[in-house]
Amino acid sequence: MAVEKYTKKYVLEKSLKFIEDYHPSTISELIAFLPFSKITFYRKIQVNSKEYQQIDEKLKSDKLKVANAAKRKLLNSNNVTALISVIKLYGSEEDKQALNQNVNVNAQASFSYEDVKKVEVNINNLTLEEQKQLNALIEKVKGNG
Repeated sequence: MAVEKYTKKYVLEKSLKFIEDYHPSTISELIAFLPFSKITFYRKIQVNSKEYQQIDEKLKSDKLKVANAAKRKLLNSNNVTALISVIKLYGSEEDKQALNQNVNVNAQASFSYEDVKKVEVNINNLTLEEQKQLNALIEKVKGNG
């Protein structure tokens, strides 16, 4: 009687561990990291099984953690391009849609007196630190920063 090399439990545990260690973004990518074949994976982990669902949930959860870490870094980084790539890979659909929005900075816009007054009121409610950050941003946009 031959001893089975890869049990369902082993395949599941190895899959969950590799998700934690290597942060793959898909099942296919996960399988590429594993020390057994795609055929072995699918023989042991059926697509509609609770084990498959467990792996899929772990992938989704890990992707969210990576995306959230990238978003935190994005707020404090000068290398936006690399971080945007990470968010496109790991981010939620909302994150991806937000990154794909095009903003026309050259668009002609007209503002009413009331609109300007609303902005002035909101600016006056900023803390000193927020006002400094806003002024720095304005200078940067103007090309002086």
